[in-house]
Amino acid sequence: MLPTHCHRRFDVATVDDIDAVRDWAMTLAHTRLCDAARERLNTVVTALTSAPERLPTALTLLLRPLDSRGVECLAFDRDPTERVVEHAGFIQSHHTPTVGNAHLARVWATDRAPPPSHALVDAGVVMVPHPNAADCGDGWFFRCDGADHGVALLVDGQPGRNRRARRIEAVVASTTPGLSAQMVIGAIRRDLAAICTATPSTDGATGAAAVLRLSGHAVDYTALGTVAGGMIRNGAVTSLAARWAMVGYNPQIPACVHLRWETGDHVILHSDGCSRLPVLFVERGLHRVDPTLAAAILLRDGAVGEDDQTIVVLRNRSRRQATSCEAA
Repeated sequence: MLPTHCHRRFDVATVDDIDAVRDWAMTLAHTRLCDAARERLNTVVTALTSAPERLPTALTLLLRPLDSRGVECLAFDRDPTERVVEHAGFIQSHHTPTVGNAHLARVWATDRAPPPSHALVDAGVVMVPHPNAADCGDGWFFRCDGADHGVALLVDGQPGRNRRARRIEAVVASTTPGLSAQMVIGAIRRDLAAICTATPSTDGATGAAAVLRLSGHAVDYTALGTVAGGMIRNGAVTSLAARWAMVGYNPQIPACVHLRWETGDHVILHSDGCSRLPVLFVERGLHRVDPTLAAAILLRDGAVGEDDQTIVVLRNRSRRQATSCEAA
């Protein structure tokens, strides 16, 4: 069973595929949305899928619940023609010339979206399982610890085997605000050491994890294994490269990279089901795009092979938030 913070993927080509998308959307809406909101969600699905004869090339939809607050729906295609979706008030869109279109809609349980909870960053995540897996071995977590501190996690696990990813997420969620990235990684390794020793084959290889400790002016990055990414500032990419290790096995404390970041800068992390994402981010001109929509575009254009695929996009908005608070 997929975790609730994982997107379910639908590749849409026929009327039956559209019906499957609508059925799942209504399943998500059943305990989360009122009648009016369910109708809005149905309108979104209809607008994104349109009539079968008008479906663009290789249309994909991703859906996930937003806790108990609503439902998130993403769509992307490889139609080089710009596709104008009706009901634009519900839907954000982005067209990459000669490549394709992407759309984002969030339908909330109330008439208004909840107020932003992240004073430090705009955060967007897309996580999808291996096509043939019933579960997702990747994981992610994000939390703001006040107006100027936060922590982000990405786990690159084994397709279909989720136990370690869920446990790592729980460990990071329970850490005390203000811990360094290295200390958070240390907490992960200590918690999993007994499992890795006692049942090393339960989830196959132990996978990898990356932790970011964020402030309004700097990022501390620590990673074990194949979690890669980069920081993007003014169109230039600074690689965040990990060294070999696996959670629970490498006895050495991982190195920590300290980077300055400012308002408008982005950090991208991704699992090894994707490639070249920071460079693609620049090439696609995604600096002003909603981070979740940007993550979907990167999934469309940067996915490689068949694997769990997770992309985290973080945009520094600390100064903008501070300015708005002062103005208020």
